[in-house]
Amino acid sequence: MNLPLPDWLKRRPRILNVLHALKLIRPVSSTTKAELQCLERHARGKALAVEIGTAQGVSAVRIARALAPGGRLVCVDPYSEENPNAQICRRELARWGVLGRVTFLRGRSVEMAAQIPRGCDFMFVDGDHSYEGLQADWGIVLECLAVDGIACFHDTSVPVEEPHRQPGSVRFFNEVIRKHPGFEWLETVYTLNVLRRCRAA
Repeated sequence: MNLPLPDWLKRRPRILNVLHALKLIRPVSSTTKAELQCLERHARGKALAVEIGTAQGVSAVRIARALAPGGRLVCVDPYSEENPNAQICRRELARWGVLGRVTFLRGRSVEMAAQIPRGCDFMFVDGDHSYEGLQADWGIVLECLAVDGIACFHDTSVPVEEPHRQPGSVRFFNEVIRKHPGFEWLETVYTLNVLRRCRAA
């Protein structure tokens, strides 16, 4: 059973954690159904994936399930193991049978940068949506993503339906990432942009 959630409840992770443990709700995510389907499609068959910004694990489940047999997902997220969001995430991954595929790096991406594996073939960036936050995460992508790897950036386009959504990540994506000669743009799904690395740079 899954109850419809009012907006005020979505901002109460301790209550959500109890309801999730009772299997009354699903985890909360700002990633749309179409964006999740896009992530799953591009992660399919990949061997080593990284997600920056995991929260309650909705996208992590979709990515982990899509990986090749033996594939690994590294989730970089600042929530500690005691945080209700992190507890929901681990529980949700376990319910879908993919917790064993996931390694957690508990800290901000800039703090964990040295521990993020190199040679990744899939990366989903959904961390700090400020200009400076995406700038830092972009440096990690350049360091860690292999040639022919796929990079997905959330909240880097403004959907027609929500013109008020103007995070700094949109400006950095348009000014820097979209113009990088080492990457080929593949598609935009709502706020999500997908690129392929075509050469090292």
